Amino acid sequence: MYAAQIQTGELRVQDLPTTYGDWSDYARFAVTFAPRDREGCAEFAASAFANWRRTSDVPRTLQELRACLWFEQRRWRFMGREPDAEGMQYAAALIRAMRNHLPTTV
Repeated sequence: MYAAQIQTGELRVQDLPTTYGDWSDYARFAVTFAPRDREGCAEFAASAFANWRRTSDVPRTLQELRACLWFEQRRWRFMGREPDAEGMQYAAALIRAMRNHLPTTV
């Protein structure tokens, strides 16, 4: 499941999966991101997920949102299964928030 990387500054709304997509769509998009610091990304993403579970708030920047989805893809792949309902809701929330950061025109 390798995809060409997309720099955050070059990301277009057309690159995003739908918010009601399959996990394979989310995962395929997630790997277009490459964090500079994987360990730091993992720590941030785990904290962001815990915060989302408490408050329904997602990170504020596009870079942070992409980092969280990247980590979720790795986490679920490591567990060897697709996300549960809560994991899918979180992934959809991340995608919705990303969409809000991007212009809708082509």
